[in-house]
Amino acid sequence: QSEAKRLSEKKRVRAIGAGHPYHLKTIEEKLLCILFWYKIYPAFWLLGMLLGFDAGNVCKLIKKMRPFIEKVADPELGLYFKRVVKNIQKGRKRISSFEDLEREFPDIAEIFIDTTEQQRLRPKKQVQKRYYSGKKKRHTIKTQLVVGKTGRILLVSKPYAGKHHDYDIFQRERTAATIPKQSHAYLDRGFQGVKKDFPDLHWFTPNKCNRWKRILTRSEKIFNTKLAKKRIKVEHIISRLKKYAILGSVFRNRITYYRTDFRNIAALTNFRLSFVT
Repeated sequence: QSEAKRLSEKKRVRAIGAGHPYHLKTIEEKLLCILFWYKIYPAFWLLGMLLGFDAGNVCKLIKKMRPFIEKVADPELGLYFKRVVKNIQKGRKRISSFEDLEREFPDIAEIFIDTTEQQRLRPKKQVQKRYYSGKKKRHTIKTQLVVGKTGRILLVSKPYAGKHHDYDIFQRERTAATIPKQSHAYLDRGFQGVKKDFPDLHWFTPNKCNRWKRILTRSEKIFNTKLAKKRIKVEHIISRLKKYAILGSVFRNRITYYRTDFRNIAALTNFRLSFVT
């Protein structure tokens, strides 16, 4: 209605619809354009060639469509988890044990936390050190995920430069404060200090060798195997995210759009998961 009002202003000189004909007229066609771009991640000139208009219009169209994907695919991304945790912490929901939480909210009774890393183009010299990952030996961007028992993505952190360690991102995001005390959280070897820093919560991290303990016992190896079988859920979700070429290949666009694009892909993954399961 607001758009129709704007187009029908009295001061308008040209007729509505005048000018060069636009090829993608319906919202479905525009949505297909950005979904195709997320999935295949072609250059703008190539996508424009396939759709019949120039690269500049493709760029403008994708920029306009970006804010709507998350709202349509999964408007509750992050909000559902925060709302449930807030109700539990304020006593609106009487949850005193893991069994109560599993009965009332089975999706957040067991949560899985991991960090995914993606290569980006070499940045300017001033910020190269910030984005350089010593582990990957390249310039990367990191994002932390909190995944529920059913595989639903509950929380997505803001993007961090590649030099940040996984546990550093965990502390900066204050993830421990957003987790119910009754939940069981499963993490990988990158979060070794979490039990010492947050002893009130139930953490499950794999046993790790060090300079004083060179060999793991049989029981520790069995525990690591069982934990890996549990944690495979979050690895599968990261794999689903990376099936979209925009997250599975080198990120070529502006870093300012990375958070929006990542959240859009996470929302699309949750949307697809609702049909798969």
